[in-house]
Amino acid sequence: MASVEVLCVADIHIGRRPSRLPDRFDPADFSPRTIWANLAESAVTQGVDAVVVAGDLVDQENRYAEAFGAVESVATRLAEAGIPLIAVAGNHDADVLPDLAEAIEHLQLLGRDGSWERTALTDADGEPCLHVDGWSFPGRYYHENPLDAYDLVDEGVPRLGVVHADVSGEDRYAPVAVDDLATSGHSAWVLGHLHVPGLRHENPPVLYPGSLQPLDPSETSGHGAWLVSVESDGTVETEPLRSATLQYEEVVVSTEPDHGFHDVVDATHEQLRETATKCGSETELLAVTVTVAGRTDADTDLRSRRGELEQIELTDGGTAVRVLDVTVDTKPSIELAERAGDDDPVGYLAGLLRALDDDEPLDPYRDVIEAAHTSVRETHDSNAYRELKSHDETYTRPTEAETKEVLRRQARQLVDVFVEQQGVPADE
Repeated sequence: MASVEVLCVADIHIGRRPSRLPDRFDPADFSPRTIWANLAESAVTQGVDAVVVAGDLVDQENRYAEAFGAVESVATRLAEAGIPLIAVAGNHDADVLPDLAEAIEHLQLLGRDGSWERTALTDADGEPCLHVDGWSFPGRYYHENPLDAYDLVDEGVPRLGVVHADVSGEDRYAPVAVDDLATSGHSAWVLGHLHVPGLRHENPPVLYPGSLQPLDPSETSGHGAWLVSVESDGTVETEPLRSATLQYEEVVVSTEPDHGFHDVVDATHEQLRETATKCGSETELLAVTVTVAGRTDADTDLRSRRGELEQIELTDGGTAVRVLDVTVDTKPSIELAERAGDDDPVGYLAGLLRALDDDEPLDPYRDVIEAAHTSVRETHDSNAYRELKSHDETYTRPTEAETKEVLRRQARQLVDVFVEQQGVPADE
């Protein structure tokens, strides 16, 4: 066997559903369970030598019933093709995965109770060609470095370490330093826990496959399984397969002073299409959070029509592109810093806006803020809101921060009106 090919995944979280999917898209169609099932066929098609799961295969103990069938069917399909399924437990499935491994014949769990354990992948002659060293979470939290307990002997066979651990500095989830992993003598490490995929060290590779299917909009970029190939001399190559069917992204659409609403719509379409072309061939849905930024004469118009921007959608190849949310972070086309302090309405409003954005001291505008806050609260305390307050237990009076946002919107609208009336030139 020239090399050993291992399909590596982590953080599947069977039992969860991706959050904030657009309307008309069923979260069940994009669930980790569905992608997990697809993984078995991919492993068989590629003829890999093993599938390794670096923890959190299942979301929580109360998902045992749902997870059982999903895990058993994949384990059985892999076993029929002679592909072992090897896993370690993470912080989310520390209680349930040992029970699943006891009940499912072809699921091999390494490192029960926080102890290191090894299994060997063998060549056609039955000789070990790769040792897989694994450690499992013994409970919901683990505050020690799992490498401190590593006690397995180097037998001259390339070693692949598998552990659910945190290299970010969080001390509740098996904290470990990248340098400790890189100097352990292993040919490569596959880690779970952090959902952002990528290599944390190049040689030897310290790899976070990331979540198999992204679970919320913070998990941007392409996700999926990784192929790790280990040569007999310990040389390793890694390849992201980007097998996820869902991708979240954040895009920024830049505006110019003379851009109107239609220009921004066109620019958004262009940005979304460009983002879609970078998706993997398996991506069925690209869910995007859009931020519109820059200076524009259409500042107020964009804010009032944000809902229309959220309706933008397109299809690129086999990928449906939908907008989850739009943040309008534009500013008036005039340069506020140059106008602040001018003895006219625009100068006053420019200074107020800069103060609200923490670019100038707030004290000169404290009276107007307090007056606005009193007015807003008096409005919400009026009889018009009595019915709302009686039926909504979560109702609270407006905060000063909410009042400042109202002031910010009103000030921007007034600036636009005065600029139009006075013919103030746009900022170059």
